[in-house]
Amino acid sequence: MTDDADLSRRLTAAVRAVDGVTGVYPAQPPLEAAAVAIAGRLRLQAPDVLVDVDRREGSTTVATHVATAADRPAADVVRAVGERVRALLDAEPGLGATALVRVTCRLVEEGAPPA
Repeated sequence: MTDDADLSRRLTAAVRAVDGVTGVYPAQPPLEAAAVAIAGRLRLQAPDVLVDVDRREGSTTVATHVATAADRPAADVVRAVGERVRALLDAEPGLGATALVRVTCRLVEEGAPPA
């Protein structure tokens, strides 16, 4: 089984590479995300671990929050992110179809450079 931080790091990189994604944000609740950001500044956690991988009671939920470029329909970008994450999870032993994937668009940016 893959380490969750390693899986998150690979998923974060894959999400950033999706055409139309301009940013990837922590998927945790705001207080937890703030604690993680402080930990990152203190070098306690890497800033490239932004996709949340939650394994509980025999199931896995993967959540990512993204910003999208205004020149592409946000729904298309969110769908592409979900498909990319699903493809990577399908290649992971023990995950695949049993994982729930949640993609949230937090921001649509006008004229933003890619993530």
